[in-house]
Amino acid sequence: MQISRTELQTIAELAKGNTSISVVAEALNKSEKHIYRIVQKLEEKDFAALSSGEIVPKKSTLMVRLTRILDSYPNLTPVLADSGIPILVSLLEAKTVDEITEEADVKKSTVYSFLKKALKISLVKKDGERYVLNEKLWGDVADLLREIRDIERLLDPRVPYNSVIYYRDRDEVIYSNKYGGDSGEKTGFSVFEKEGIKLLLPTTYYYNSDKAPKKELTREDIFRHALYVAEKETSVKHLIFLALYYCKYKEELKDVKHKIVENLKLILQGEMIRGYPAFEEIKEKAEMYGIVMRMN
Repeated sequence: MQISRTELQTIAELAKGNTSISVVAEALNKSEKHIYRIVQKLEEKDFAALSSGEIVPKKSTLMVRLTRILDSYPNLTPVLADSGIPILVSLLEAKTVDEITEEADVKKSTVYSFLKKALKISLVKKDGERYVLNEKLWGDVADLLREIRDIERLLDPRVPYNSVIYYRDRDEVIYSNKYGGDSGEKTGFSVFEKEGIKLLLPTTYYYNSDKAPKKELTREDIFRHALYVAEKETSVKHLIFLALYYCKYKEELKDVKHKIVENLKLILQGEMIRGYPAFEEIKEKAEMYGIVMRMN
């Protein structure tokens, strides 16, 4: 979810009780026509509506959280604007610059520029090569970001109602739906069976693309889509099957860069990592599927 600086400034005016188009326009030194267009955009994002020249804020927890933050911390407006919120949502978990760039779908230069501003006000803290939201100082911002993330996981015009979204960018969306994927194509764990790795699933995972014609999914695509699922729904079961798929098609997947993959490589070398299955556990499952495993 991206919100422009003027949209945020308009929301901040609503927090002060300024709901008239003319009053907001004067406060922001903008034309009434400009503010009218801004309100239309806020309406599309379900933040506000227009009624008889008055801007009516939506009564939602998301809007309440956002107005309170903008009212309490007006200097956050330029930080949250445009790519700020997508970058911060990605920083709810510690990430490298490359991981932030990929998840937020922004340029690396944009990430560096954002981090410079965020570090200056301790909104973000650095841990080695990774960055993460400073929740100790900015807990109310973290609450807002989690709500935005939850909403984004549920809503996208490219997926059917009642879907869970794991990843999206301009070109593709990866989601699950236990009632059917509509125009989506099965991917991730849901097609492991075709590769000889059968597993029982409570839902079905799908891929949908805006590209026409849609590309044929490679094993690397399928593995990457399964990684998106495991990021959001981490379980030992998911990690075991990712390890099996990786071992079976290691040559085709050697260029995949991901934190989970790096940890699985360490597991396959005999190391122990909290939250991950042990090598023997993966090996036992591999034998059931006829996959030959050796410590790397």
